[in-house]
Amino acid sequence: MVKIFGIYFGKERQEHSLATDLYGHAVAAARNPILYGTKGAPDTANGRFELIILHIFLLFRRLQDQDKRIQSIKQKTFDCFLRDMDVSLCEIGVGPDGVPKRIQKMLENFYGRAAAYQTALENQDIEILTQTISRNFYSDDKQNSTGAKMLANYVLNSAQNLENASTEDLINSKFSFAA
Repeated sequence: MVKIFGIYFGKERQEHSLATDLYGHAVAAARNPILYGTKGAPDTANGRFELIILHIFLLFRRLQDQDKRIQSIKQKTFDCFLRDMDVSLCEIGVGPDGVPKRIQKMLENFYGRAAAYQTALENQDIEILTQTISRNFYSDDKQNSTGAKMLANYVLNSAQNLENASTEDLINSKFSFAA
């Protein structure tokens, strides 16, 4: 019995460690300075959040339809994302009563964007992807068609790189999003 619990808890601990590393890998990719500025995302809290969502989406898209172990790691990675958003909200001064509402809005944003990105990628439609990125990343008065186009190409390249990576390399964070 002790051995069974030891294996179970060891497995949980290992999955949590893999998920933490995987989330950190996605955030590091989202913080790549090349993705920001006049030819990329706005270097704002919203721009950074959008890039994290984008990288998490790309990763989860690749890990869909996998076995229970991978699904468990994927869920734990998502839990890391939620904890990070919770901590970030507290750090910027959102009070305890406001955090759940903000997290709910972030989740709505995540799922809405994931659906839009998925549609564009399924159709391999760079124009729809560019429009989606433009709508999500830039306010109406600060549109950046060059940045949106660059990010759309980055997404297509990243999706291809992730498809070419083995699942084990992915969950062990031994991959890069784009070449």
